[in-house]
Amino acid sequence: YGLGAPAPESSYLNQEKILEVAAQSGADAVHPGYGFLAENASFAEAVQEAGLTWIGPPASAIRLMGNKSAARHLADKHDIPTVLGYDDADQSDEAFEAAAEKIGFPILVKAAAGGGGRGMRRVDEAGDFVEALASARREAEAAFGDGTLLLERYVTDPRHIEVQIMIDSHGHGIHLFERECSIQRRHQKIIEEAPSPVLTHAARERMGKSALTIAKAAGYVGAGTVEFLYVDEDNWFFLEMNTRLQVEHPVTEAIVGLDLVELQISIANGEALDFDQYDITISGHAIEARIYAEDPIRDYLPAHGLLQRFDLPKSKGMRIDRGFCSGDEVGIHYDPMLAKVIAWGPNRSVATQRIRRCLNQAWAPGVVTNLPLLRDIFGHPAWMAGELDTGFLTKAGLPVAPPLNLKEGCLGALAFQFITTTQSAPYSPHTPVGWRVEGTASHTDKWRSGDQLVEATWSNKGDGSIAVELTIDEETTNHIVHPLEIDGDCLTLAIDGVRAKWRILRKGPPSPTLLDGDWIYVHTGTAESFVALEPRFPAPIGAEDEPGSCTAPTPGTVSAIHVAEGDAIESGQTLLTLESMKMEHAVQAPNGGTVAAIRVEVGQAVDQGELLVRIDIEE
Repeated sequence: YGLGAPAPESSYLNQEKILEVAAQSGADAVHPGYGFLAENASFAEAVQEAGLTWIGPPASAIRLMGNKSAARHLADKHDIPTVLGYDDADQSDEAFEAAAEKIGFPILVKAAAGGGGRGMRRVDEAGDFVEALASARREAEAAFGDGTLLLERYVTDPRHIEVQIMIDSHGHGIHLFERECSIQRRHQKIIEEAPSPVLTHAARERMGKSALTIAKAAGYVGAGTVEFLYVDEDNWFFLEMNTRLQVEHPVTEAIVGLDLVELQISIANGEALDFDQYDITISGHAIEARIYAEDPIRDYLPAHGLLQRFDLPKSKGMRIDRGFCSGDEVGIHYDPMLAKVIAWGPNRSVATQRIRRCLNQAWAPGVVTNLPLLRDIFGHPAWMAGELDTGFLTKAGLPVAPPLNLKEGCLGALAFQFITTTQSAPYSPHTPVGWRVEGTASHTDKWRSGDQLVEATWSNKGDGSIAVELTIDEETTNHIVHPLEIDGDCLTLAIDGVRAKWRILRKGPPSPTLLDGDWIYVHTGTAESFVALEPRFPAPIGAEDEPGSCTAPTPGTVSAIHVAEGDAIESGQTLLTLESMKMEHAVQAPNGGTVAAIRVEVGQAVDQGELLVRIDIEE
């Protein structure tokens, strides 16, 4: 059943259309999942008014706990510690500035109506505060339809620990222990594990009891998550409650052996939980990693495009939940999460080994992903030691630009070219001499990966191998490559006598030979690379390529313009703000100078690479 156009407002946020489809399909219940309308109280009411069963908490509980200010007051009422903050009705900039001065910097600006990192800004200095308020407000209104904000004292590098609760309609509630979600970017989780590697039994019981206390006080029924900031066993604070199933619920399922969705459905049907708190025990350790189409090196900008392949190997102890398959298009309208991989093991070490193996073998050519970052995290000594907090990535020096593996990329591309060309047209006069069966002439190509250029001079040795001279960063190496076989996307070759099997994929129009601009993706089993055949005749420079051009880093909508034509600006100054996938991205000046022309207006949709601002560069 189609819901409408891809834009969320026309599909997954269209309440009337969803209820219409529910009626057409003969459904008798609606499960909201963990996005879009999952925490929308009016939708819960609409479902029930339509005579359908709502598989979620009561609308009153969603409305109460979905408002962070109200949730903070409820926690205070029940003696659950909260962080010093401001959540009054006065939403003027002046009131916020006065409150921020009392609380002290650094401070956290948060959207009262939502989560997932949207509408959240850390502010370290008073001079940046007003703009952070405006930006958080815009993002909150775009994501949740509500620009109400609150302030909290920024707790420096705590752990982020959340407790899974389940309460039936008869008042019986249990907690299913905790998940640690400390490794985050943009205040959004990317790795979760259960149980936490540091929580003691006593702290676990106290936090679990607090989670149930506040949930029951809210009249909660169903599955929910109560989140805490954890400094140490004696210092932890209520953060918020998510009134839905969480993305990371599989790690809890893995350690307690329960199906949380099944429990949600049974509770929605009025059934009572048939077990008590002490019937549940922790078995082993589970870890989840979220695979996103985004570029960690470019401030986690969401990526889009065609997923040429998307391979996630499944092995013992692994669960794969995916939203995309090979050949799918990653669009610009939704959260860029492609999949989540979950590893279970008898202990944390084994679970880590299993998830590392899966991520090392994962392959997603076609769009930029965070796979290299995930691999780096699980190989980092601080992860191994369980030394985690919300500042983990910064402290660990991550993300780092993944190695380009230029040598492997070029040698794989040449081997691919040798096999495909000699098999398809070994004697053709149109085949370059070096590739013909009898050809021995040397030939030079240039390959590009990112900003780096590689020169490859090669010749057919006549014995099924090719001699290759690679020049990378003025360093030259020589290799003998035996391209042996291509079976599907598996390339078997020997490099300097060492046999290997690599995954390989070509991106380009059908042709027996590689054409200018064709891409070759290579996966060696532990690393991946991609190289493009550099055109022999470069394309003319367009307006967007000229010095002083500021272009869109991602598709999106212009939500704010911060400069005017004629303004003097500095390099790195924010020129405008783009909204993409309900997140805001600051577009900064590549050079200092004067704003010569602004080519867009607020509300305008732009494509990646589109010219936004022209700058006259200062001499």
